[in-house]
Amino acid sequence: MSVKKKRNGPIMFPKATLERLKMYHALLQEEKSEYISSEEIARKLSIKPEQVRKDISYLDYSGKPKVGYHISSLVDALDELFGTKLRDNIIIIGAGHLGKALANYKGFVNFGIRVVAIFDNDPEKLGTYVGELVVLPLKDLDRVIRRFNVKIGTICVPGESAQKTVDLLIKKGIKAIWNFAPVILEVPENILVENMDIARSVLTLKHLLDRTPTGKIR
Repeated sequence: MSVKKKRNGPIMFPKATLERLKMYHALLQEEKSEYISSEEIARKLSIKPEQVRKDISYLDYSGKPKVGYHISSLVDALDELFGTKLRDNIIIIGAGHLGKALANYKGFVNFGIRVVAIFDNDPEKLGTYVGELVVLPLKDLDRVIRRFNVKIGTICVPGESAQKTVDLLIKKGIKAIWNFAPVILEVPENILVENMDIARSVLTLKHLLDRTPTGKIR
């Protein structure tokens, strides 16, 4: 069986390594066999086996020679890294199409995430339901954040409202922002921000397609 070594203190990952570890985590959860080699992982994700081994080495985790990694225990190591067995409650600000889609997404449970509330300042949306959640006014933020010990706020508001919304969330005790608004937010150094720029992602794809007349990325 693969071995997870005891480590002293937290490990700092390069951002690219962390992104690939997320890919390994998703891939391994779909595998049905008991073991998988770095070559198999590399082939399925179109990267080099040496890169896979280097990335996994950050976990102080080793595979079995000529057999590979024990999938279930490697998934456990990745679960521990990403905290998927711990439950984090999040809130969503903005009950538009994107906010509703996120609130209704059932896959969050696989990552230890639970959406506990959705907010908006549009009077016509207040009191309506998004799945099992009722759309709440922003004046209820403090109550919800304290009751559910919320640390993560999701921003699904127009760009012109984003900074004001983030300032309010931070004032109420939010420590991390998942930002879907198309703006760069200004936050204190102790606040975490993950930007999800949908438009920029589409432009990247368009650029790559334009570089390859056949539409194939090499």
